[in-house]
Amino acid sequence: AYLNAALLEPVLALGNEDTSSVKSLANIFELLSLCWWIWLVSDAFDFNDVMVQYKFHYEFREEIEDDPRKFSFMRLRDRQKESQLERQSFFGSLKRDVALWFMLGSIASAWLPGAVTHRDVLHAYVVVMIWAVMHHYLRRATCWGINYFYTFLFPSTALLPMEYCFPLMDTADVVEDPGFVVTYRQFVLERTGVELIIET
Repeated sequence: AYLNAALLEPVLALGNEDTSSVKSLANIFELLSLCWWIWLVSDAFDFNDVMVQYKFHYEFREEIEDDPRKFSFMRLRDRQKESQLERQSFFGSLKRDVALWFMLGSIASAWLPGAVTHRDVLHAYVVVMIWAVMHHYLRRATCWGINYFYTFLFPSTALLPMEYCFPLMDTADVVEDPGFVVTYRQFVLERTGVELIIET
């Protein structure tokens, strides 16, 4: 909610004719970073892509491979290659992590002599503080063996693993019986190399 509300201020600041070029650049960086954060957080808390992979590559795959003529319209990617790509993403994704780096860059510019003030980058301070708190709790849920400061500086390493945890919280639509939990844990182990431990 804060990210959406914070979008308005840099937009309005960019429309101000009295704004210097340096401040305009800082506002552009802040606006891009806020948009990037919205995308990153939305992606991390949406598990639909994980469930698509589970359904087609794990639950339906045997049936699809048993009758290739019936399912000739389906092109399933290699499961091992997909797992390797997924595991690599847990060590950082430049296109996702740049959201935090933009914020840190905005804060650094306020400490340098020039036209940018701390007031101009207030949202950057707030977002980084919110991320610090959020990161601490994410680490408790998805500590997958990566250094604490590394996951802080590369938000995707702490956020993206959450996608694999959220389906187990949706007991109304996703978790149908204990059998699903067993097969889903096996899917997560094969895809990420991590064995889920469920506390309830």
